Amino acid sequence: MWRGIKRIIRVVLWLCGTFAVTAAAERFALAAELVTGSKKEVFLRLLPYTVLTALVLAAGSALLHKMGRMNLKKLDVMFGNEFEYACAGILRANGFKNVRVTQASGDFGVDITAQKNHISYAVQCKRYEKKVNNSAIQEVIGGLAVYGCEVGAVMTNSYFTEPAKRLAEANGVILWDRDALAEMLDRSGTKKAVRQSLADSEQLDDPEAVCGCVIDDYLSEYGIGAEVENIEVLEDSCELLVELKLLQGVRIDDIRAVTDDLAAYGGWEYVTCVFPSKTAGRVGLEIPLPLDEEDV
Repeated sequence: MWRGIKRIIRVVLWLCGTFAVTAAAERFALAAELVTGSKKEVFLRLLPYTVLTALVLAAGSALLHKMGRMNLKKLDVMFGNEFEYACAGILRANGFKNVRVTQASGDFGVDITAQKNHISYAVQCKRYEKKVNNSAIQEVIGGLAVYGCEVGAVMTNSYFTEPAKRLAEANGVILWDRDALAEMLDRSGTKKAVRQSLADSEQLDDPEAVCGCVIDDYLSEYGIGAEVENIEVLEDSCELLVELKLLQGVRIDDIRAVTDDLAAYGGWEYVTCVFPSKTAGRVGLEIPLPLDEEDV
């Protein structure tokens, strides 16, 4: 839809620019006839049309640039895995090197690793509608040693609770909230870097990775103490079997109670709670695979 709107605006601006240039050309032709007049008279006749042409072209360029740039509203509607890759592109545009998105599940609370000024960063990305709480800070602190990074950071399109801010300050964790993200998006080249990051990601087309990220987002957003441990494709039933590790205080019935809500959150037809193994503290979820048109 946006591409069609942008095409229409380009046509309108082109017509306006053509009109302005044509009018200016007519004034120049008139000026040629005024060779006997004073230079001041010719200049005054041409000035309004020259200014009009410049304003039309400048306004058109600024409008198209603003429409095409990456912004917070676009980040707000991304899935969790898309948001992580978008954040990776934003970091690249802001001078970070060796930016790498970690695996979709079992990432130990670290979504991105990166370097800047010879310092290694472990970054967790949270696309939230509500404020980010302590758990995100605790998770990235725990993942620092796993990835051998020196500084932890949490990046979100939202804001942080006061306890989260205090915990981050006490542990030297950097918080990039919505305002900080907006400043990063203003950096030249951000749109291109984000687009390249999304295009380079083979995982975005991987249903296992997408499913893992969506479930991780759901569990984090609703404060459910469980982690995605493993995802397996069940070819016979055309489903994904997701194995969750339940944290202390969480029961299998707690997971069963939210399956319908999780299905709606992920856009799946259903989510079924099953038991893939006899291992204590584990529970499985069966989720239908997205079908391609060729499979229908």
